[in-house]
Amino acid sequence: MNISKFFSVFFLVIYAAVFINIIYNILQTKTGFGFPVWSQIVLGLCFIVMAIFNFKQSRYVFGSIFASAVILITVSVAMVSCN
Repeated sequence: MNISKFFSVFFLVIYAAVFINIIYNILQTKTGFGFPVWSQIVLGLCFIVMAIFNFKQSRYVFGSIFASAVILITVSVAMVSCN
């Protein structure tokens, strides 16, 4: 395994751990991000557009990052809306 592949896997694992921790924290505390719901929805729509654009350009890593941001925003809006 070369050094660039090692760093890619290493940072992917760190990103996955942070992503899971944020989702877990949102679900445990039942609070979303500290922004109004309308701004979270606008941000989520921007992330969706960026994810689609990156997937169309065959940049799957960036598309996946933006898609995971859409998941975070969706969970946050769902938690804020339930309260």
